[in-house]
Amino acid sequence: MNYGYNKSTRNWNEKKKWILAEKISKDLNIPIETGNRSYKNDGSSPYIEVDGAYGGVRVRRITHLSEEEHFKLVKDSDNIYDEVMK
Repeated sequence: MNYGYNKSTRNWNEKKKWILAEKISKDLNIPIETGNRSYKNDGSSPYIEVDGAYGGVRVRRITHLSEEEHFKLVKDSDNIYDEVMK
């Protein structure tokens, strides 16, 4: 499961996608995929993907999160999105 934003999301600005990815990464302590696969091999850690299969910015590997953690991730990510894309 993943959650994120791309050209189909309201107020999307392609020029700000890296700002968005970096802010989500910093504020929510989720690494951005950089080709270093070590964090992806632990089987459970969320990570941020930019311009992957869905385009845009996605937080991947969130299936294992509890309902509360998932809700918080979505809420916090949406708040960051609104702040960056305004």
